[in-house]
Amino acid sequence: MSVMEHPIERRMEVGGNVACVEQSDTSNKPQMRLKLSFAGASHEQAFVRHYHAFYYRYAQASLAVGIILIVADFLVDHLAFSDEPANIYRIQLCLPVIGFGVALSFTPYARQHWQSVMSGFIVLVSGCLFWVLLAIDSKGGMGLRSWVGMLNFVFLEFYCFVILGVQFRYSLVSGIIILLMFEAAMLVEFVKDVRMFCYWSYHVVTLFTLAGGIGWWREFALRKDFSTQTTLKAAEDYLRNRNELLEIEVEKRTRKMQEMQDATIVILASLVETRDNETGNHVRRTQHYVKALARKLQFHPAFAAYLVEHQIDILFKSAALHDIGKVGIPDSILLKPGKLDPDEFEIMKTHTTLGHDAIENAERQLGITVEFLACAKEIALSHQEKWDGSGYPRELAGHAIPISARLMAVADVYDALTSRRVYKDAMGHDQAVTIILEGKSRHFDPDVVQAFVEIAGEFKEIAGRYSD
Repeated sequence: MSVMEHPIERRMEVGGNVACVEQSDTSNKPQMRLKLSFAGASHEQAFVRHYHAFYYRYAQASLAVGIILIVADFLVDHLAFSDEPANIYRIQLCLPVIGFGVALSFTPYARQHWQSVMSGFIVLVSGCLFWVLLAIDSKGGMGLRSWVGMLNFVFLEFYCFVILGVQFRYSLVSGIIILLMFEAAMLVEFVKDVRMFCYWSYHVVTLFTLAGGIGWWREFALRKDFSTQTTLKAAEDYLRNRNELLEIEVEKRTRKMQEMQDATIVILASLVETRDNETGNHVRRTQHYVKALARKLQFHPAFAAYLVEHQIDILFKSAALHDIGKVGIPDSILLKPGKLDPDEFEIMKTHTTLGHDAIENAERQLGITVEFLACAKEIALSHQEKWDGSGYPRELAGHAIPISARLMAVADVYDALTSRRVYKDAMGHDQAVTIILEGKSRHFDPDVVQAFVEIAGEFKEIAGRYSD
């Protein structure tokens, strides 16, 4: 591979599409510009567009500098050789030509083809300048045969190869034409002195070679830098697209797992419903009650650290499994239409530990900790605990009761009070609110009760929306 070839010349799959860097067959083409071409035609075009955008302005600026130099040279020569009328030719001929070039550079055609336009234009300026130098020589001044003439030649050649050398093919042609023009001008001057003609020719060819070499090396460095930068950008774009694909895939898989998780919750909650007198709407209502309380307490100093947005979503899902342990309670107790006797109540109380143990066993078999299962286990075990420590199964009190269970306790009791069961009629909303207020600091966390009172209307709306 040539050092100027684009390293990334292979197929790449980006965003599901296949991108391929265009390759041109250069095997049968003569390499006229050694190492100054890219293997891919599209890469070559990209290089030209990239550098032309900058060097077009660069060439315009150099023309303006050329006008300044012409004027400065005339003034200096006029002061040094005031009796040489030929010096005025620089102002009369070269200055208008360069001025025309500056004006031409602003045309749409020059903008689009500025390399070829400028290369042709510098040849025209060179011809004018060599004619002026010959005219100065004819008047006996510092013209073509002096160091001034050589300096002008060097300037023109360096202009071609360095300023216009972004595309070496144009500057090479114009540089050779300038060299031949200079040789022709010297041949006119030294027509009778072959030895001096050869002497000067040797030096101008040496200078031409030096300028051409500098121009070649400059374009080689530009192309190598462009190739490196383009390769890095292509690699970065490829990695960025791969990352985007991975993020989309992760998001899709996460969403799928989330859907499976939600489906599992619904199935487990439905399993409880088939064993209980309660309906699926009980599950939905308690979920929304817990979420409403969590939203209300989200910025309360005692709850803010726990009730972040992510945790509220987990609470909403986990609340559906608060009574999952009831699947282990015998029908004779679970479906009894009347009041439970003390022994039956003791068995009923075990639904908290049964639910906790079932979820814990699932976690153990999975071998991983799942956030919503950990929260569901916590709610299932502790939602019957009371603020004063008289609840079950562990008789926890106060802040020892998990926040999730404290929220669930209010939600569960409110729904039990306002829902019809085979052993009782539904209670009115206001009466249920009064009973929960009476349980403040005994059955329920006083802060949770205060939040409940403030959003009691929202509880009533939820009850109506998901009524049985």
